[in-house]
Amino acid sequence: MAENYDNGDKDRRELLKLKQGLVDEKDSNIKETGYDVRMAQTPGEKTKNFLWYHKVMIVVGILLIALAAVIYAEFFVKKKPDITIYSLGNYAMSIRTGFEEGMSAYTPDFDNNGEHNVTIDQAVPDQYLGDVDLFDQIKNGKCQVFIGKESELKDTYNSFKNAYGQPIFSDLSEITGESGYLINLKNTAYGKRMQIYSTEIYVAVRCTDDESERNAMQFVKNLYDGVYYKQN
Repeated sequence: MAENYDNGDKDRRELLKLKQGLVDEKDSNIKETGYDVRMAQTPGEKTKNFLWYHKVMIVVGILLIALAAVIYAEFFVKKKPDITIYSLGNYAMSIRTGFEEGMSAYTPDFDNNGEHNVTIDQAVPDQYLGDVDLFDQIKNGKCQVFIGKESELKDTYNSFKNAYGQPIFSDLSEITGESGYLINLKNTAYGKRMQIYSTEIYVAVRCTDDESERNAMQFVKNLYDGVYYKQN
């Protein structure tokens, strides 16, 4: 019995030396005990061992990355808008966000992606650069609808007409029944529903004589008549 104990103790010491690299495996008799103590040698074997021993951390890491991607897409990536609005006034982020969320329900799903989205681009807060940006938006921009104070929109209309000899905003008489290119939002069904009483914000549609103008006219008509769509 003592002999068996001595042999077991000797095997354990031999195994320890193998693990520590003090004895080469081919010079050791420990393999006769039936233990597989072969250490990983090739890069592939080492990679396999690493993946096996750290599989929980790897899975958790992948899940955290996927969660971060979802959060980023939900809160930081702008959804493709059905209507893009240019704001001549600089409003606080909370007010602009409120307009975007409220007006989105009134825009048709023009791109047929199952969503109704409105984006508002702010004017550049500099008089010279703001004028340059505004005229660029009117001539070449993606914004179909313009909002701001009545005086701001009228000044823009007159300046552009004097410079180019043509109107920049569409006649909205087919919506309101009265000739004119401006609508006071507080007099629309949207304004009454959102309780816009004191703030004077007017809306105009850029005259482009194409599909984007027709889409913008439909959007403004929905604001005026109170036609809105249930959001998913």
